[in-house]
Amino acid sequence: MWNGANCISINRASTDDENPYTKSEVMHHYLFGYDLPDTIIILTKEGKCVVLAAKKKIEFLESAQGKENGSIVELTLLLRDKSDDNAANFEDMLKVAKGKSNGENVKVGIIMKEHKSNGSLKEGSIVGGWEKKLGEASSKVDLVDITAGISMVMSAKDESELDLMKKSSVLSNKVLKHGFIPRIESVIDEGLKTTHERLAQEVDETIEDPSKINLKVQKETVQSCYFPIVQSGGKYDFKVSAQSNSDTVKYDVITVSLGARYQYYCSNIARTLLVDPPKQVSAMYELLLGMFEACLKVMVPGNPLKTVYGAAVKYLKAEGKEDLVSSLPKNLGFSMGLDFRDPLLQLNSKCTVPFRQGMVFNLAVSLSGLKLSEAARSTVNNKSAVKDLSEYGLLIADMVQVTNNSPDVLTKYGKTLTDISYTINDDDDADESDDDDGDARLAKKIAKEEELQPSGGRRSGRLAANASSAQETEGAAERERKQIELMARKNEERLRELARASKKKGGDEKTKKAEELEAYKRTKDLPDNILPNQVKVDMANQCVILPICGNPVPFHISTIKNVVLPDPDSASYLRINFYTAGMAVGKDAPENTVKLVQKYAPYATFIREMTFRSLDSHSLTTAFRQISELRKRARTKELQDQEEANLVKQDKLVRTKNERVPRLSDLTMRPVFAGRKTQGNLEAHTNGLRFISTRGEIVDVMYTNVKHAIFQPCENEIMVLVHFHLKNPIMIGKKKQQDIQFFTEVVDASQAVDAGKRSMYDPDEMDDEQRERQLRKRLNEAFRDFCRKVESVARKNGYSLEFDIPYRDLGFNGNPHKEMVFIQPTLNCLCNLTETPFFVVDLSNVDHVHFERVTFMSKAFDMVLINKDFSKQPWRVDMIPNDDKDSIQEWLTDMEISYTEGPMNLNWKQIMATVEGDDRFYMDTEEDEVTPKEAGWEFLRMFGKDDQDSAESEDDDSGYSENTGEEESEEEEEEEEEEDFDSEDDSESDYDADEDLEEQGMDWDEMEREAAADDRRRKRDGGDEEARPSPKRKNRRR
Repeated sequence: MWNGANCISINRASTDDENPYTKSEVMHHYLFGYDLPDTIIILTKEGKCVVLAAKKKIEFLESAQGKENGSIVELTLLLRDKSDDNAANFEDMLKVAKGKSNGENVKVGIIMKEHKSNGSLKEGSIVGGWEKKLGEASSKVDLVDITAGISMVMSAKDESELDLMKKSSVLSNKVLKHGFIPRIESVIDEGLKTTHERLAQEVDETIEDPSKINLKVQKETVQSCYFPIVQSGGKYDFKVSAQSNSDTVKYDVITVSLGARYQYYCSNIARTLLVDPPKQVSAMYELLLGMFEACLKVMVPGNPLKTVYGAAVKYLKAEGKEDLVSSLPKNLGFSMGLDFRDPLLQLNSKCTVPFRQGMVFNLAVSLSGLKLSEAARSTVNNKSAVKDLSEYGLLIADMVQVTNNSPDVLTKYGKTLTDISYTINDDDDADESDDDDGDARLAKKIAKEEELQPSGGRRSGRLAANASSAQETEGAAERERKQIELMARKNEERLRELARASKKKGGDEKTKKAEELEAYKRTKDLPDNILPNQVKVDMANQCVILPICGNPVPFHISTIKNVVLPDPDSASYLRINFYTAGMAVGKDAPENTVKLVQKYAPYATFIREMTFRSLDSHSLTTAFRQISELRKRARTKELQDQEEANLVKQDKLVRTKNERVPRLSDLTMRPVFAGRKTQGNLEAHTNGLRFISTRGEIVDVMYTNVKHAIFQPCENEIMVLVHFHLKNPIMIGKKKQQDIQFFTEVVDASQAVDAGKRSMYDPDEMDDEQRERQLRKRLNEAFRDFCRKVESVARKNGYSLEFDIPYRDLGFNGNPHKEMVFIQPTLNCLCNLTETPFFVVDLSNVDHVHFERVTFMSKAFDMVLINKDFSKQPWRVDMIPNDDKDSIQEWLTDMEISYTEGPMNLNWKQIMATVEGDDRFYMDTEEDEVTPKEAGWEFLRMFGKDDQDSAESEDDDSGYSENTGEEESEEEEEEEEEEDFDSEDDSESDYDADEDLEEQGMDWDEMEREAAADDRRRKRDGGDEEARPSPKRKNRRR
């Protein structure tokens, strides 16, 4: 490593701006923290150190004299002497270098590469004279290269160096995240034209001045490691020496590499951004990502550096991509620190140097020269720049610290496909053929319709600008046709689902048998202090001992329906009623008691009631009080057992250690603990989230138990929130909860109510509004950033968690509980999260949607969302404005949820009971499998399926109107008369269905208009009836 050198000579020549990473300059930063040009340092094995430099540099080093410690035992400072061109100084230095050589040649270690390039140094320089002296034969010196030794010494960093490396890596990460990514997104979004060189220049300026991205870092401590590299359009060079060219940025495969230097410690990061990527490119990127992870796993102490390259090759072969080995670069990274790139410590196929703890590498995996097939290009939109891309490359680079455990990635910016992929040109034809998922189509539809997307998700401004021309509006008739097809398909799917469910269910219901009651196992266990004619309550065994013919008989408390103590007269009475067969047991009856009554009802004799009389009112009053208390306890325990019956045991939270935990502070949780406002902090750990209140209460939400996570930014609401809809309920306080929410109020609720008296010209009010807008923006960004970090933590630990954001443009007002609220759909739910109780409907549990009170006379309608579990009552949203009906129905069609509509409110409790007991509900025939019937929810249609079919057949036959005759014209007249009659009947039924609602709250003007319209209708109906015979009414299902 040191080539047998007796001493080393670090010859620092003058500063070279073209190469700031010379080994001698790096050594000066390592030893002094400064660069001292034209300086010579001699270090011997005995611990002697000699420095020859100019006056100011010697003065700088004088403070170190007399403080020698460690391996340096003697420090000698020699001042440059121009009178003899340092001849005396060189002799002294040569004497120290030779030591006790006894006239033999001495090996002096130098940095050989710099020694060869120092030959052109100007006359009079210290380094030039010293190297000339070493080259003289009389000096008896053999020069050897010690570059490898210096590299090994500096490769393993101490704690202070590692801290600087982390800060440098954070700087590179921040510049990419807050500098380049927003800039390139705006360029893509707005369709701007800019060059690679211009983008690289902007990134370089951001590194040199971090205040542009709100980083409070002193300018003099940071600089760019190299001029950033931005490439696209099929021309890719992943060497460190590559340059950004002056070509215009193409929106296809864009790569960016940048490096920041903090207090001379270097870092580097590189990412590939995919715009409108075909499946071939996305799959290749996923392969590259897997190769990156495979390389990362072998970067542990003890392994040779070449194992990284071997891991990449092994991974490609295991994935059946052996042909891509030739697309790998010659090395997959290098050691970094004060030196940007150490050529002796590279992650290539030959380096045998082992990894050591404290080493820091830049792991840069790439695939270049990849061919994009014509078939892959044909799948993208014609407007996409990918159409012109025939060859591309992919690159990922991160800073990695070698530790005793697993390697630590210091540059944290996301590199998954969702983090780096953009879609600005949708191919509608490809979507219809390749993607039948309703959720995906809805997401694309929303992306087209939204001109602004405050959620922070990526969008396309060009797409939004062209949305009005690209979007085709579908009429009600087209939606109806789609709905008929959708319902037929859904009926078949539900039949298969129910068949699978019944097969899995098996005989589970039969195993739930009644449990026999047992207060005492034998008569000896009865209390000893029982009197023959006394009503005794045994609280411990939950039974009441009643005297029957002088014998104590125990009755379990669950058999007692109620107990009555009438007002005493000459004597006191106590009446005890029991649960018996042949009468209603009531909803408060214990479940086990109901089963026992049903079990023994056919053959057992039941005691209905017992009355006891006593002259001593005290004893019966005491018994009444104790029985009532015992019934209350038993009821409370049963309710608690029911609450906890379907609780699933949650995993224990694994807290994150040795790294920063994502946290949101000063949040309020809903629901609250014990009726008190619950405030605290929310943290994201390894396998779940933990909320710790200011009173020490803890709520853990496991990632595996989160069914839907929703982030709702503050726009028109008074709060910004994150909401978790759970798969299995958890206990909060004494109640079972399936929805948990954490929020921060932006505007105080009382202030929001009083906001009506503000003046728009009041300067104070304007300042308040400005501060409120800034607070909204800051809180939205904080919550959004927290959600991203939670997703990243979950993904890092092998969990899947993604936050949905409500689509405000699709929202509508309605009444799901007892007040009007704003209801918004997400990708998976229909929800209102601002008001309590929460309204969250999982769309995967919705079987069908029915619209009630849909008439021309009404101003609002109701929406009923039917659960796939027929044992549960449907969800309702009442009083939805008529203006929202078309948009809701279009959204339901896009989500592939069937719907029907009708003019009146239905008795859903009765309907659901009937449907639950119908085994052939989704079939289109009766039990004889011959007689046709309406399948599924088709019976709810205002106009049946047959009407639609007949209308279509009429349209189809319209082309053959030449064969019309007298008989055909008569049939057409009869059909027209029947349709007129039906339309009259429809209008009357619509009017009747909504008559009560319309009469409430009508003023005089409305009543007069109503009466005039009624007179006109009666006059018209009377005239029509006189003009034509009354037709027979068709039997038609509504």
